[in-house]
Amino acid sequence: MKVTTKLYNIFALKCPRCYKGNLFTRPGLFVFKSILKMPERCEHCNQDFRIEPGFYSAALWISYPIVLILFVPMIFFGFILKETYSLSLEMMLGFFIIICFGLQIPIMRISRALLLHFTIYYVASGNK
Repeated sequence: MKVTTKLYNIFALKCPRCYKGNLFTRPGLFVFKSILKMPERCEHCNQDFRIEPGFYSAALWISYPIVLILFVPMIFFGFILKETYSLSLEMMLGFFIIICFGLQIPIMRISRALLLHFTIYYVASGNK
């Protein structure tokens, strides 16, 4: 996937204005310290990430469809495994809970990146 595509930069957690700066102080999807800590501005293009008070609460509404897209097929897959291999529901429930907790941080970070990429447009020169 090209570095200049919006989808690549959403999952790479890059600045929506220049596609070069990092959205979070700790880059990557799986981090365990300062999970949602963001710099005030992009280090490359100086884009302000403090849009307005309460702006990032909208990321919760973005994360709901992401969770549905991921976990509804997992439920159907679980029922298929139960019928095919006669696995217990308790074992699959434990497995799904572990997956839910494991994917929570990446979903929260991707939701914020999506929100920013929906509201801030790419500028090829990287300047405001």
